[in-house]
Amino acid sequence: MASKGGVNFVRYFFYSGNTIRADRKEKLVALAYATARDQHLAPKAILIRSDIHNTTSISGKRVVDPRGWHGTFAFKFDDQTEREFHVASHGYTTGKEEFRLINATHTPEKSDFTPRGGKNSGKVVWPEWDELEEYVDSPIGYSHLPDESDGK
Repeated sequence: MASKGGVNFVRYFFYSGNTIRADRKEKLVALAYATARDQHLAPKAILIRSDIHNTTSISGKRVVDPRGWHGTFAFKFDDQTEREFHVASHGYTTGKEEFRLINATHTPEKSDFTPRGGKNSGKVVWPEWDELEEYVDSPIGYSHLPDESDGK
């Protein structure tokens, strides 16, 4: 389902109380958007779940991610806001201080109420809107032109 081109307004969020520095947030916004666009979709909302890190959870245990350094993001497309679903993704880079996307992984859509931080943490991946910090300092604007290979 490729985007049709035009202007796409995206809202960006971080978890409330995060400690990510402002200069890194701007770079994470760009990496998150590039990660979403890896699927050729235009997101409506992006939750930046983490700064760049190199760990993941495998069978409930925190381990070094064999794919390397990445940011963790959640995206809402089309009607997912109303349905309370999102797509979780990792945007991989070449290092902790690098913000250029080299590849991405994406899950099938899942409920916003999917537990995070361990099943007993009481936290969910996409909490209520008042538990998020909207990022409004972004000077980044994006537009999408139809892909000529689509024949449109």
